[in-house]
Amino acid sequence: MHVANLVGDDGATSATQQIFEALEGRPGISVARTFAAHGGDDPSDPVDALAAALRTGRWALRDAGADVLVWGRVADDGSLHIRVLSASQAPRGIVRTFRSVGDNLILPRKFSVDLANVLYAVTLAGIDPASAGAAQDLATLLEPALAEIESLKDLQGEGMTPSIMFRARAACGVVAGALGQFVRDMDRLDQAVATLRDVRDEMDRTADPQVWAMTNNALGRALRMIGAFRQQPEALTESLAAYAAAQEIYTREDFPLHWAIVENNRAATLWSVGARSEGRAELEEAIAAYHNAVRVLTRERLPVSWAMAQNNLGVALRTIGEREPGIARFHEAAAAHQAALEVLPRRRLPLHWAMTEVNYARAIEALAQRGEGRQHLDEAVHGFRQALEVYDREQYPFEWAHTQDALGVALLGVVQHLGGAMRLDEAVVAFRAALDVLERDTSPLDWARTHLHLGDALQLLAEREEGTAHLEESVSSYRAALEILTLRHRPLDWAKTQISLGNALATLGGREEGTRHLEEAVAAFRSAIEIYSRDELPFHWAMVQNNLGTALWNLAKREEGTALAHQAVAAHRAALEVYGREQMPLDWAATQNNLGNALRTLGEHEEGTDNLRAAVEAYRAAADVRTRDRFPLAWAMIQNNIGNALQTWGEREDDTARLEQAVNAYRTALEVRSRDRLPLHWALTQSNLGATLWTLGERQKRSSRLQESLAAYKTALDIFVRAGADYHAGVARRNIKRIEQMLSNRVGEWASA
Repeated sequence: MHVANLVGDDGATSATQQIFEALEGRPGISVARTFAAHGGDDPSDPVDALAAALRTGRWALRDAGADVLVWGRVADDGSLHIRVLSASQAPRGIVRTFRSVGDNLILPRKFSVDLANVLYAVTLAGIDPASAGAAQDLATLLEPALAEIESLKDLQGEGMTPSIMFRARAACGVVAGALGQFVRDMDRLDQAVATLRDVRDEMDRTADPQVWAMTNNALGRALRMIGAFRQQPEALTESLAAYAAAQEIYTREDFPLHWAIVENNRAATLWSVGARSEGRAELEEAIAAYHNAVRVLTRERLPVSWAMAQNNLGVALRTIGEREPGIARFHEAAAAHQAALEVLPRRRLPLHWAMTEVNYARAIEALAQRGEGRQHLDEAVHGFRQALEVYDREQYPFEWAHTQDALGVALLGVVQHLGGAMRLDEAVVAFRAALDVLERDTSPLDWARTHLHLGDALQLLAEREEGTAHLEESVSSYRAALEILTLRHRPLDWAKTQISLGNALATLGGREEGTRHLEEAVAAFRSAIEIYSRDELPFHWAMVQNNLGTALWNLAKREEGTALAHQAVAAHRAALEVYGREQMPLDWAATQNNLGNALRTLGEHEEGTDNLRAAVEAYRAAADVRTRDRFPLAWAMIQNNIGNALQTWGEREDDTARLEQAVNAYRTALEVRSRDRLPLHWALTQSNLGATLWTLGERQKRSSRLQESLAAYKTALDIFVRAGADYHAGVARRNIKRIEQMLSNRVGEWASA
């Protein structure tokens, strides 16, 4: 800790010395005086004078390797107006909020031991720990410091005033909030909120308006953390109300810097509200508020705070971009992060730089996900790896683990859009590395979310490798996540994980002869629908309807009758009532494809060709969006599905035109679905091709077509056996046996050409 000479102190700096002595010798800290005044007023430009004090003070702390500066002034009445300035070495959270920059404490000229304890606790709470280990060490100092002051109700002594009392009591709330933030202790955050509420409600706003405003800002920050952690919208609503109250005092005209800090914090809460819903109103308001904040903070006045607000803006832009068609918002997000990186030197501010680099990588990853330059995916992976050069595993284990998780997600994006088994293996390694650090007891949410991502990676791995082991591990990973992401405490995360679990169970069920896992998948999706209501979360509701339809479709293929197929069609059409081609083109296309599947199965069980014709139309609509150039793997899947519908349709007509079209569709799909990159998908298409060639061979009485069919089934069987796809392997064996028997019986009867 550094202690600057108080402005207005006497020649012997006796007031400053009293501050120094109140802190010297306290546990866990070293204190040094700077022997220079800091932050003198400039009546001609008080805004820039305050900005200069904050800017120069922080750089001096960083250069000296110190954590916090105690500074302020001696007022005309002799009271000591104390401010605490953090070096801000380590930004915390996805978006950064700021402490108030007013007087943290006012002390009588001769203050008591009790107030000295308050000063010590407030100074500790003003530190931004650089790592998780440092945060834990700081918490061990804050716990007893808070215990010393939290029982103080009526401080007595010479010079005590209501303003001093209220600031001291508010300080107890601020300290409890800092402790709760450092170790993610919700009970401490609850304590902070209760204390700050009491102070705000008991004090006379007109008597000391700035204390009232600072208390509201601190209350808003604590409520936002609670609302985000517990997914409690009422806490976020109260946070917004607290910030609005603070801005009644901290107006843009009278206190522009104070106003801008609260405006940034208000935007962070608006982002939290918007991130948990599907609308755009709160996100638009957050973006506007961040723009307001950066116009006042400015790159020249407070470059690091400006950069952090720019970083926050980028996060909000990326979030709203995920709700809109097109890529404009993602470009704006990337530009905001790049602007921030220009003023965050990696050498002097490595943690700020690394956090912003991670967010920039996420923005360009989002661009790539929308088909804007697939090289962006590799650029994103590179960005995460650069951040890992800063986040040393031993020194910054949580940041290292979070970035490993982000790297794994980006690598999954590379696999999904560009293919590549090596990148998929790297993603699994990244998630497992993160879980080596994240512990269930100390980081339950991060542990659960990384298990969720690991489950996603294992699902993709299962599509490319043998057996059901990876699918079973994926299911286990999701179920581990659900132990933390419970319906009661994390309803939205619970629903999201139920969907992922349902997807894994559906895929697992597709490889087995029975229906147990498919039925469990349907149950998981129906559980999620209980949380994702159409009115409140329409896009999430539509997503679950789409997944439910797919699981029902898979069940319909195993059971007699058409009831399940009809339910599947209804679920997909319900989803399409929400998804629009212009608004959500990729989701719309995926659902059209799945609707085609359900219609095709329905068409297979019912007479006529209307459902089959509708299936082909749905598939072709999907292919109009998911083109071969932009989405080759998805396009190949759709071509395979078109072939399936045309095959069944062709079997119901006398001529062979539809069957020939089906063969062409399958062979077109195989141009993209290679045996090396997607062996199971390749085998399924080969099996479909074999079935169509078999029908053509019988219709045209050509043994060459049967030979082609037999070859297709045999190559498919080899992969099915290796992949442990027992159901498909059984079908292939039965068909091979029947074709071989047919060829044996028809030798010499049919043309070989």
